[in-house]
Amino acid sequence: MKLLVALNCLLLILVAGVYVSAQTPVASPTPAPEKQDSARQPGEPSQTDLPSEATNNRRVGAFRASGEIKIDGRLDESDWQQAEVVNRLRQQEPNEGSAASERTEVRVLFDDKNLYFGIRAFDSDVKNINARELVRDASFSNDDKIELLLDTYHDKRNAFRFAVNPFGTQQDALITDEGRDVNLSWDAAWISEGKRDAKGWTVEIAIPLTTLRFGEGADVWGFNVARIIRRKNEEVLWTSWQREFGLERVSQAGELTGVGEIKRRRLIEVKPYVSGGWQQGTPRIGASGFDAGANIKTGLEVARIGITPSLTAEFTANPDFGQAEVDSQVVNLSRFSIFFPEKRDFFLENAGVFLFGRQGANQLFFTRQIGLNERGQPVPIDYGAKITGKIGSYNAGFLQVQTRSLGASQSNLFVPRQQFTVARVKKDILKRSSIGAIFVNRQGATRFGGSRYNRAYGVDAEFNLTDRYRISGFYARSETPNIKSSVHSARLDSVFENDKFRFIGVYEDVGANFNPEVGFIEREGIRQYFAQAAYKPRPKFLPFVRQMEFEAQTENYYDRRGRLSSRQHELSWETEFKNSSVFFFRPFEDATDVLTEPFEIRRGIVIPVGTYHFNRPRVSFTSDRSKKIGFTTRYKWGEFYTGKRDEFSAGISYRPNEHFLFDFSDSYNNVRLAQGDFTTNLFAGRVNYNLSRKFLSSALLQLNSAAQLTALNIRFRYIYRPNSDFFIIYNQTTGKGLERPSYSLQMKMTYDFTF
Repeated sequence: MKLLVALNCLLLILVAGVYVSAQTPVASPTPAPEKQDSARQPGEPSQTDLPSEATNNRRVGAFRASGEIKIDGRLDESDWQQAEVVNRLRQQEPNEGSAASERTEVRVLFDDKNLYFGIRAFDSDVKNINARELVRDASFSNDDKIELLLDTYHDKRNAFRFAVNPFGTQQDALITDEGRDVNLSWDAAWISEGKRDAKGWTVEIAIPLTTLRFGEGADVWGFNVARIIRRKNEEVLWTSWQREFGLERVSQAGELTGVGEIKRRRLIEVKPYVSGGWQQGTPRIGASGFDAGANIKTGLEVARIGITPSLTAEFTANPDFGQAEVDSQVVNLSRFSIFFPEKRDFFLENAGVFLFGRQGANQLFFTRQIGLNERGQPVPIDYGAKITGKIGSYNAGFLQVQTRSLGASQSNLFVPRQQFTVARVKKDILKRSSIGAIFVNRQGATRFGGSRYNRAYGVDAEFNLTDRYRISGFYARSETPNIKSSVHSARLDSVFENDKFRFIGVYEDVGANFNPEVGFIEREGIRQYFAQAAYKPRPKFLPFVRQMEFEAQTENYYDRRGRLSSRQHELSWETEFKNSSVFFFRPFEDATDVLTEPFEIRRGIVIPVGTYHFNRPRVSFTSDRSKKIGFTTRYKWGEFYTGKRDEFSAGISYRPNEHFLFDFSDSYNNVRLAQGDFTTNLFAGRVNYNLSRKFLSSALLQLNSAAQLTALNIRFRYIYRPNSDFFIIYNQTTGKGLERPSYSLQMKMTYDFTF
C-alpha cells in the first residue's frame, strides 16, 4: 500500500511537471529596449559609437592576430581594435532582459599558440569596483568578475569556463552536462593580467591551445560572456540571460566563428615534484609505532599527453598530496556517516567524466576511497593512469590506480597492494540527453596469500524533455565474494524548474547487501521516496525583495520489509533581498526516526530502541556579500529523541582589502536527553595574507570539543611560474581525543614542463 501511494505521488509530480512545462512559454522574454547613455563617462563609447556586433543571432568572429599580443592588461595592440566585439549584454538580475547598466566589451584573437581575450569593463563608479581576491579558484563571491564560456565541441552540453576579476585573478572550471557538475578543481596553465583606469577595468587573457580540447576543422564553437557587478548585485550575460538559464546552460550559448583556422597543438606536459620535511607522532601505516624524523620524497605529480585532439592521457607516480586542503572538522550527531569531498588534484581533474547517475547522498564511485585503509588512514599510491575525452558522440574515461603494500604479510597491520580500475562511457543522444555505463573494480591480496575483489557496475540515462523538465535514472549492482542477494541499487528522478516553480520527485531502492567499496553509501537496505514543490515569486510590491521561495517537501525511508525507518516533512520560506542578503525560516520540520538498535550518540549516552518524533524549526540570515564585513547566523531548536536540542551557529568574515581575510565561525549544540546532557562546540578561525597573486599564505585553527582535539594548519604557497609551485605546510593536531599529538613540517616544489 505504501509503495502504491508513493508511486502515485511520483506520478502526480511527473504530470505536474509536464503540465507546468506546457503552460510555460518556451519563448524568451522580450528584451527591454537598450537606453542611450546621455551622461556617460568621458571616453566611454555611446551605444551608436560601439563597434558593430556580428549579427543579431549572437555570433562573433575570432580573428588571427597579425603581431605579438603582450599580456599586460592594457589592450594597446592594434589587433584589438580590428577584432569584432561582444558588447550588448542583458540583465538576468535584477531586471530580466534589460540592457546592462554598465558596458562590457570582449574581443577574441588567436595565433598558432594561444587563444586571446581582450576585456573592457566600463564602470561609472570606478572607486567602488569590488576587487578583493588574489587567490586562484576562490569563489569571487565578493568581487566583480567576467566569465567566459567555451563549448569547443559545440555539443551544447559541456564547456570550459574561465573567469577573472579586476586584478586578473583566475578561476577556471569544467562544466559537465550543462552544470550538473562544475569542477572548479580543474586547473589549466593560462595567463591573465588586469588593470584599472578612469573608465573601469581591463583584462587580457592568453589560453594556450594545448589547454583546450576540440575537434579540428569545425568553424563554430559555443561561446558566452557573463559579468557580475557586485555593488549592484547585477548579473548580465551575452546570451542565456533568461533567469531559468544562466551561463552554465551551455545549449543556450552564442557562437564563436572563425575557429576553423585554429590548429590544435599536441599537449605534452610533465610535472615532477620533490618534497621533504619532518614529522613526529604521525601513525605509520603497516607497522607499529609512530614516525619521527626527516623524510624526502620525489615523484611525478602529473604527466599529460594529448593522444588525439580530443583524448588526453594523464599519469602520476608516487604522488604526494601534502599540499591538499585539510578537511573541515564536523560534529556528527546522526546515525550515518559524513561525506567528505575529494581534495586531491589528480582525482579532481576531469572528475565529471566519471559521474554516474544523479545519486544524491550515495555515490557508486567515489575517488576518496582510493588510498585509504579500513581505518580511514592514508596509504601511499604507487601510480595512477587516466584517459579522458570525447570520441564522436561518446564521452569516455578510464582510470587505473595501484596502492602500495605495507607491513609484514602475517601482521595484523598488513596493508595489501590494491588495484583500482574504473571504466566509464556515456553517449550523447537526442538534443540534450544521454545514456551510459560504468564499471568499477577493486582487486587485492589478502594477508595469507589469497585474493579478494569487489566490483560495481551499472547503466544510467538522462532525458531532457524540454529546457525545463528532465527525467533521469540508473540501475547498478555490486559483486562481493559469497554475497549474492539484494546487491542492487536503482534510482529515478523527475525534475521541473523555471524561475517561478520547482517540482522534484525521487524514488531510490538500495539493497541490503549493496556494497560498492569504491563508493559511498549513506544507508543500505532502504527504499526512499522524496517529493518537493516550490513557488518562487518576485513580488513587485516589495521593492527591497528580489525573490521569495515557499517550499514544501517530504522524505521517507522504508526498510526492505516496508517498515518505516525515518521520515521528515518540511515547510520553509526564504527571502533573497536586492542587496543579496538572505533570510530563511523553516517553522515546520516534523521528523520521525525509528531506532532498531541502541544509538550511542555520545560516550556513555545511549538512546534506546524505539520510535521517536520531533519537530525542529530553524531560522537563519546571511548578510550582503558585497560588503567588507559579512556574517551569517543560524538557530535551530526543538525536540530531539528523548529530550531537547538547541543548535546555534554564527560566522563573520572581514576583508579590508585584497591582502587580508579574517574568517571566524562557531557552532554550538546543547543537548538535553533523558539519558544525559552534553554540549559540543566547534570553532574555526582562518586568517589569509596574500602579498600578491603569486605569494599566498593562510592559517586555519579548528577546535572540536566533541572529538577533543585542536588542529592547526599553516600554508604558504609561491607560484613562481604558471602551474609551478613551492609550498611550505605546517600541521599540528593535539588533544585528549588522540593517542598522542602529531606535528609535521613539509616543503614541496613542483615544476611544470609543457612542450
